[in-house]
Amino acid sequence: MDYPGLLAYNRDHFEGWFSALSLPSSVRGEAEDLIMTGIADPAVAMKEPEAPAYPSARYAWYVVIVLYFSYTLSFVDRAIIVYLVGPIRADLQINDFEFSLLQGLAFTAFYATMGIPLGRLADSRSRRALLAAGIALWSCMTVLCGLASSYWELFFARMGVGVGEACLAPCAYSLIADYFPREKRSLPLNVFAGGVMLGSGVSNVAGGLVAQYALNSGPTQIPLFGLLKPWQLSFVLVGLPGVLFVLAMATVKEASRKEQRGKANTAATFRYLGRHWATYSSLIGGTTFGAMTNGAILGWVPVWFIRRYGWIPAQIGPYLGVTNFIFGTAGLLLAGMLAGRYIHAGGKAVYIRLMMAAETLVIIPLLLAHTVDNPYWVLGCAGGVIFFGGFSAGLGPASLQSITPNEMRGQVTSICFLILNLVAGTVGPAAVGGLTTYFFADDKAVRSSAVIVGIAASALGVFSLRLGLRAYERTAEENSSAK
Repeated sequence: MDYPGLLAYNRDHFEGWFSALSLPSSVRGEAEDLIMTGIADPAVAMKEPEAPAYPSARYAWYVVIVLYFSYTLSFVDRAIIVYLVGPIRADLQINDFEFSLLQGLAFTAFYATMGIPLGRLADSRSRRALLAAGIALWSCMTVLCGLASSYWELFFARMGVGVGEACLAPCAYSLIADYFPREKRSLPLNVFAGGVMLGSGVSNVAGGLVAQYALNSGPTQIPLFGLLKPWQLSFVLVGLPGVLFVLAMATVKEASRKEQRGKANTAATFRYLGRHWATYSSLIGGTTFGAMTNGAILGWVPVWFIRRYGWIPAQIGPYLGVTNFIFGTAGLLLAGMLAGRYIHAGGKAVYIRLMMAAETLVIIPLLLAHTVDNPYWVLGCAGGVIFFGGFSAGLGPASLQSITPNEMRGQVTSICFLILNLVAGTVGPAAVGGLTTYFFADDKAVRSSAVIVGIAASALGVFSLRLGLRAYERTAEENSSAK
């Protein structure tokens, strides 16, 4: 039989195969070409491609550790300013409310708004490359914070730090989700979130020591940077290690994307969110208010101890740093292990139920922190707040990965962090500073301000999660059946 005759025979003989199978056009086209020319067996050619395998557990955990320490660095760079309240206020002649804008709004303004376009890139481009670029940018901008000599220079440099760090969450969460099967994701995602706790510990220890140095010494001449005041030097020192983390990202491989339903598409993402608005508004609200509770304590406990108990920064820094790391890491790890166990046992809405329990129980240490007046007991209460806060910090973003199609995860994570940072990172610190400055009109009342904001945020978080519990169950079931 000649070649044209062979093509005609194959087309007639296998026409039923093509019409009966519903395959993507690209796959079907390749299969038709192979079968028509007699190169491939129809049963093999028309078979859908297998999903790419997950990397080895050892390498997957290596990537989690690299991302964990990158998250640690990001939190050190953003949070060390908390321990520089005194020197910055004195040098720039500002009050608590103006400082709270440096701490919150200056960072979150671009951290939040840039997250959405960067999340879109995370869903369609190399996440590893975006992470490397983000680390380089925020590290450079942290160094520029140390070169600032006015309020507005520092304000805009903090905004630049936010732009760089906006790459981290959408890329890292999406990447980890592609390194582990769904039933094994909760623990590695929570371990990654634990980078905040180590970062908080390091920033507390380093910040406390640097702030004390600022009180006891004068400006220092630094090669390439000139004459720097101690608070300026602190920013330079925490920004420079970013170079090492950019190099570390070169050892991370871009994981193949899994659980996809289509290509990354912003319009499709917003349609999906609109269809499940009750689920996502509830979940993002609960995560945001949980973060506000934690931020009310973490952001103002150093000032609380300095003003109320007369502790010096070098004293409170190590104590609070160790407290943050131990209690926060314990909360994140326990949340991840409990979630994994209950999911394996067939539990429904596990993430939501655990978050509701934690945001209810956190009210106990908050109330105790205002009742007791011994600094060591207050540290224990702060540890309790941080412990329960770890549940929301880890399980909130993890739950988003479990109910969101792969091609939308970066964008959805960015939207979550947009809202979280605008509310928890801006409204939270400003509410505490505003209550202290304008309502109590007493610097020592920062304790009452922090506790009031923390309790109110916790109550709103539980309310938000409870409203969306059934909607979350429906979305999780639909997402599971679609895979």
